[in-house]
Amino acid sequence: MIRVLSVLFVLLLACTCLAADRVVLVEDFTNCGCGYCWNFEPTLNSFVDTYLASGDISVIRVHVGWPSATDPIYTANPTEQNARKSFYGVSGVPTVKVDGVLSGYPNPTSAFNNRINVPSYLEILVARDGDDETGTIEIGLIAEQDLGAHATMRLFTTIVEDDVPGVGYWGGSVFLQAFRDNLFGIVGPVVEFSAPYPDTLYFSVDYDISAWVADNLYLATFVQEYSSTYKEVMNARYDKFMDLQTGIPGTPMLPSQPVLDLMQNPCSGTAVITPMMPEGQTGLLTVYDIAGRSLGQWTLESGLPQTVSLDEPGVYFARLVTSEGLSATQSVVVVR
Repeated sequence: MIRVLSVLFVLLLACTCLAADRVVLVEDFTNCGCGYCWNFEPTLNSFVDTYLASGDISVIRVHVGWPSATDPIYTANPTEQNARKSFYGVSGVPTVKVDGVLSGYPNPTSAFNNRINVPSYLEILVARDGDDETGTIEIGLIAEQDLGAHATMRLFTTIVEDDVPGVGYWGGSVFLQAFRDNLFGIVGPVVEFSAPYPDTLYFSVDYDISAWVADNLYLATFVQEYSSTYKEVMNARYDKFMDLQTGIPGTPMLPSQPVLDLMQNPCSGTAVITPMMPEGQTGLLTVYDIAGRSLGQWTLESGLPQTVSLDEPGVYFARLVTSEGLSATQSVVVVR
C-alpha cells in the first residue's frame, strides 16, 4: 500500500500545472476630438489607477483618426494603430476591449472582474539589453500546459507613453498610456508551443526609444489569438521600460515559479534537464522510477543543465524543490 501511494503521489505531482498570475489586457480606443471619450476619462483613469497599482492589468490607449484627424498620438503612428482598430472592427469611440473578448465601456471594472479569475497557464518574462535610447528586448514565454487556443497565437509588445501633453478635449491635461510602437510591427510572430510541457519559447526584438521620454515609457506584452473569429488574450504583462531586468541577450530569464525544461523527451537514456528558478534560489533535483524509488539527487542552479543517466526503458519523474520550498515535476520517458 505504501508503494502504491508513493507512485500515486509522484504521478499527481507530474500532472499538476501551476497557473500563472493573470494580467488582463485593457485596450482603450480613443481620440482627442471625442467628447464622449473625454467624459469617460475620469471613470477609465480611476479604474486604471486602481488595477495598475495592484499589477493586475496592462494598458494600451490606441488613438484613431476620427473625429479629429490631427490627433497627435494617431498621426505619430497611424499604420499600427489602424491595424489594431481593424483587427477588432472598431467603428466608434470610446471603445474598450478587455482581453480581446469583452467590452469595457462604460463599465471596465465589470469586464475586468469577468476575466481576472480565468486561469492562465502562460507566464511571460521580459528583459532589456540596452540603454535609454536603443537596445534589444528579450521575451521568454513558458506554457505550463496546452493553452487550448482555437486559432494561431501571436506575440505583441507595445511601447506606451505617459504624461504626453494633451490637445483638443485633453488640452491642459495629458495623454496616458499613449500608443507609441508595436516593436514587432503590425503583426507579431507566431507563438506555437508543443508537448511535452512545460514548453519555453524565446523571442527578441530591437528597440529605439530616442524620440520619447524614456522615463515615461511602459511596455505592454501579450499573447493573443489572432484570427477573424478568435481574439482572446492568453495572458499579458506590463513593465516600466527603464525598470526592466537587464542582462545579456539570449540568457535565461527567471520565472516566478520553478520550471524543468528537458532537451529531448522521450530520450534514449540520457536526460538533459535544465531548471529555471526564481531569482536567488537554488534547487534539489530528485529522480524517481515508476515505483516511487529515488534514483539520485543533484543540487542545481538556475539555467545550468544537469545530465541524468537512466538505464532502463520506462517512465521516470524528475522533481525539483527550490531553496524557498517551491516545486516542479516533469515526467521523463526513456525508449530504446
